[in-house]
Amino acid sequence: MKDTSGLTRLFFGRVGNPLLAQRPERGALSQLYAATDPSVAGGEFIGPDGMGELRGAPTRVRLSEAAGDPGTGRRLWEESERLTGVSFLGS
Repeated sequence: MKDTSGLTRLFFGRVGNPLLAQRPERGALSQLYAATDPSVAGGEFIGPDGMGELRGAPTRVRLSEAAGDPGTGRRLWEESERLTGVSFLGS
């Protein structure tokens, strides 16, 4: 059987990324906006304004149900501490 993993990467890298994603400097704008705009309140979520919130200018977007799940957040935090070897005091 022929290994198509290289073809798959080529397709998604050359064709899929320009259609679905944005360049890193554009992708960082939502985080920069959230961190520096004084009108953004804690708990708000900033993301791209385009279709599927995959690309576009920073804007306030709705937090998905999964992203707001406390259990998922706790597991992510614990796994991040485990992988980095850094523990947040008070957790």
